[in-house]
Amino acid sequence: MGKKLVIVESPAKAKTIQKYLGKDYEVSSSQGHVRDLPQSKFGIKIDDKFEPEFEIIKGKEKIVKDLKALSKGKEVLLATDNDREGEAIAWHLAEILELPLKEKNRITFNEITERVIKDSVKSPRLVDVKMVDSQLTRRILDRIVGYKVSPILWRVFRGKLSAGRVQSAALRILCDQEKKVRAFKPQKYYEIDAEIFSEKTKLKFFDGVDVIKTPFLNSKDANSALEYVKKSQFRIKEVKDEEVTMKAPLPFKTSTLQQSASSELNFTVSRTMKIAQQLYEGVEINGETLALITYMRTYSYRISDVAKDEAKEYIEAEFGKKFIGKPKILKNAQNAQDAHEAIRPTYPKKDPDEIKSKLPRELLSLYTLIWKRFMASQMADSTYKKRILTISDKDDSAIFVVEFKKRIFDGFEAVDPSNEETKKFPDVKIGQVVDVEELLMNEKMTTPPPRYTEATLVKKLETAGIGRPSTYATIIQTLLDRKYIERDKKSLVPTFLGINVNDFLTKEFPKIVDLKFTASMEDDLDLIENGKNDWQKVLKSFDKDFEENMKRVKENLKKDYVLVETDVKAPDGNGSMYLKYGRYGPYLESKDGKQKMSIPSGSKIDYDGKFAHVTMATPELLDEKCPKCGAPLVKRIGKYGEFISCSKYPECDYTRPIFKYARGNCPKCGARVVERKSKKGRTFFICENNPAKCDFISWYEPSNYKCPDDGEVLYYKKKKGSEVLFCQKCKKEYDESEFKKD
Repeated sequence: MGKKLVIVESPAKAKTIQKYLGKDYEVSSSQGHVRDLPQSKFGIKIDDKFEPEFEIIKGKEKIVKDLKALSKGKEVLLATDNDREGEAIAWHLAEILELPLKEKNRITFNEITERVIKDSVKSPRLVDVKMVDSQLTRRILDRIVGYKVSPILWRVFRGKLSAGRVQSAALRILCDQEKKVRAFKPQKYYEIDAEIFSEKTKLKFFDGVDVIKTPFLNSKDANSALEYVKKSQFRIKEVKDEEVTMKAPLPFKTSTLQQSASSELNFTVSRTMKIAQQLYEGVEINGETLALITYMRTYSYRISDVAKDEAKEYIEAEFGKKFIGKPKILKNAQNAQDAHEAIRPTYPKKDPDEIKSKLPRELLSLYTLIWKRFMASQMADSTYKKRILTISDKDDSAIFVVEFKKRIFDGFEAVDPSNEETKKFPDVKIGQVVDVEELLMNEKMTTPPPRYTEATLVKKLETAGIGRPSTYATIIQTLLDRKYIERDKKSLVPTFLGINVNDFLTKEFPKIVDLKFTASMEDDLDLIENGKNDWQKVLKSFDKDFEENMKRVKENLKKDYVLVETDVKAPDGNGSMYLKYGRYGPYLESKDGKQKMSIPSGSKIDYDGKFAHVTMATPELLDEKCPKCGAPLVKRIGKYGEFISCSKYPECDYTRPIFKYARGNCPKCGARVVERKSKKGRTFFICENNPAKCDFISWYEPSNYKCPDDGEVLYYKKKKGSEVLFCQKCKKEYDESEFKKD
């Protein structure tokens, strides 16, 4: 009997699985999608059928050719990821390799362990055509919106911008919150701070008013309360003891992992998913490749019985039988694709201490987070004893409430003890006189609503039903790449461009940015997958309304769309300048279009929704003299980005470009490689010796790393919101961390 061919999505996964299946199987990789809608044209025949025109993705021709050769005379098993994207890849591969869809040639798994992999190859199933229909519908919807709305944005904003069906709704969320932040007016308020039994507390009630919920708004009233408290004698009015239970947490799903990794490890969403992918596909430990976690794109909290049993054994051995948790009855989200388990370690007994010297720091940090959360989810609740003291003056005009808490059973917190200090309970009785110390009136200011962080945006997207676990990272990265938003520490802040694009889309394409409509489309995709809706009917309904919207926008769109008036006066003194957008960002133009001004890098644009205040940055002075006139040189920003010019411009017209260099040297001559832009705005890389001494030029940025298999130079490329190294000869992909190990 001949070998069977198993096709997975990544080389790393192929390597791990090959080890388990042995010599009777050959495991190869498609390296993600191999076929898609064309890049150069719309690619969909819009009629009642919405027929897509697929083509092999540029650069994947050799992979397809190799897979065809490998598949000849073999039984083929398609083992791509167990989600919509993976099912679609399996379907495309089946079409390309001419595999009958009526034959069972699809296998899936949620963890890459020997037991699960060997079980999966024994029970192949049919490719799920309904799941493929759902993915195809999403892809066509995105193509319709992106292909038709984006050119309108190019016309309005003069740049290669994009409008995406889901990304635009996410931008709306961020911009709506930003408007609340900017509209917020801070207000002073006052609190009375004190210390009772060495515990810091605040005055809770004064004259029957809860002055924490409704604080003092002027210093006179607050000072009057402070003086009253200072003169009063306080006694224990009530002592309340109670036991409280802290519930063991649920294991991670995609969104909660992204949120915890953000808050606890300071990881971005993209970084979290990139590292989780490595842990899922397999890492080398003691010369053996092991996949350490289950599939990381999931809505589910479900845990397999095998994993539960292993966790129980570990918990009993390490902590004792009473620390084992009771079974939880869980209800998954209504629209969840529950084909997976929660995110958990594949080997629950493999605690982080056992492998901490074997993993790079980032991988260990995320694995530790996942392992601790999973183990805690299988443990008993922790128990606390609380003592709440109500302390008042004789007339009950001023009341303090002080709470003490101590843990009496560690439960799940034994696996990851909190840093909370357990205070000694004061021994008190009703009527006992109490010293109220460290009295102080504290002036504070109300704070604006918080901006979204990556973690809170993911939570909002999930709550609103926008996007799915596999798309959160891409949504955020796209908004960052398009410069619609920027990071301010952990906050995601809409840029001037982002706010204007959102305002334009909200006005002209209200459905695209409507959260309920976007969520309802996600629900439709779920219904298609479950066989409860027809994909062509969904597309027909959407396209009918969308085309009417497009027609209305095109008819009403101004030929020259002036954006925002500013406080910058025109050079000739006649009127104000207006903010407009070009290929390289905002610039200023007079209303008649005859006068233009660049905006130096570092300038600040304050936009209130109608008017923009522009604080022009002083051009950066360089420690270099102009070779033409001897005046200092400065860095400016112009039509094509940053450049260097003479500070005496326009009297002296000396200029020169600023080069950005690649991370790797020229593969041909070893010189530096310059990053440049083509006429169409696409980035390319060229040797600084080109054309005189070297002819190197590439669309991809070279690195200084070599392919382990053939010794060729590796190049950087973007993939699923992150970056990988790839070999142009053998097409294999690598993570840069593999070459940075000590």
